[in-house]
Amino acid sequence: MYGLISFVAQYTADYPDVDTAPFDGYSLSVPAFVIDTVANEPIPIVAFTVGQAPDSFDISSVEVVTTSNYTYDSGTGPTTIAVHSKIAYIEVKRSRFAQALTISLLLVNWALTAASIYIVVLVVFRKERMNDAVLLLPVTIILTIPTLRGLYPGPLPLGIYIGKSRAPRP
Repeated sequence: MYGLISFVAQYTADYPDVDTAPFDGYSLSVPAFVIDTVANEPIPIVAFTVGQAPDSFDISSVEVVTTSNYTYDSGTGPTTIAVHSKIAYIEVKRSRFAQALTISLLLVNWALTAASIYIVVLVVFRKERMNDAVLLLPVTIILTIPTLRGLYPGPLPLGIYIGKSRAPRP
């Protein structure tokens, strides 16, 4: 029977700039160990695995077993013991499908914008007569672009770059 058990887990994370989406990736390292403070002994961790990846992300991890010294206060003063810990090195990246979908949506957005500019140039500068439905196309495109942008995997809020020289870090 174990007394008070201490579980220690800290992590360090590396976040990329928002500008790199959809080719962003995240690195995370999580060391963990367990100590029985009554017997003053480390308890081995049998399994330390990474769970399911978030939507539209792929996850890979490597677990490494290490030994290190840990100092804690058991109530009678500082105690240092050698603990066997596991460190999980985790890489999280967007899936290839999410990247392809984002690029295709971006290309559709640019194609719709180019079509809209082409129609405006034809009507304004070349004075060509167009059907009313064709003249409503640029308005429809303007209203469609935010909706298409919302389909991006992990979309950023609309207008995030307005008034900023650099995108904020998460």
